Amino acid sequence: MPPPRKKAARPAGPLSPEAWVKAAQLLMAREGVSAVAVEPLAQVLGVTKGSFYWHFENRDALVQAALEAWEQDQSTDVVDRYRGILDPHRRLRVLMFAAFEDLENGLIFAALAASSEDPRVSPFLRRATERRMALGMEAFQALGLSEAESRQRALLVYAAYLGYFQLLRAAPEAVRAVTDLSGYVRHLADAVAPPPAIPDPPGP
Repeated sequence: MPPPRKKAARPAGPLSPEAWVKAAQLLMAREGVSAVAVEPLAQVLGVTKGSFYWHFENRDALVQAALEAWEQDQSTDVVDRYRGILDPHRRLRVLMFAAFEDLENGLIFAALAASSEDPRVSPFLRRATERRMALGMEAFQALGLSEAESRQRALLVYAAYLGYFQLLRAAPEAVRAVTDLSGYVRHLADAVAPPPAIPDPPGP
């Protein structure tokens, strides 16, 4: 059962649409897309429901805005952010650690995956999945692997990522009790992309 929602201090002025969107995303990450509703969000934000209707026509409009904001964040050019790392093994490991350490984004992604049949969610989830898989394939191909092998390893990493956050969302205390995140990602990275062997020094 999720912990009780915390009520924020009442704001001094009207809330921006972005504040509602952020609150919706956090609630979505904790309790799923179906939990996003005007009344509980108003309680968390410390405002009346009337404040909501200054910015959004209805609940579905807020869900749409939250999904659009999440996709926009996902569309950030990750390759550009990390292309300065020239060594492909190190670049792949940095990308993997960055993805797993972004807990909020991972939990939102798991919540969306749990609502994959929702027609509002499915297009966003499909596009995010396609981008993540393409990015993973590109990273593995930079190691010199074939397209087929890169696809298989990208799928393995993607499944491990989604599975971790689904478990973390469903049973957070149990997962944290048995899993060290850094160790988990390190083992995963070593399995899918072991560093090249260092050649023995030449003999005398």
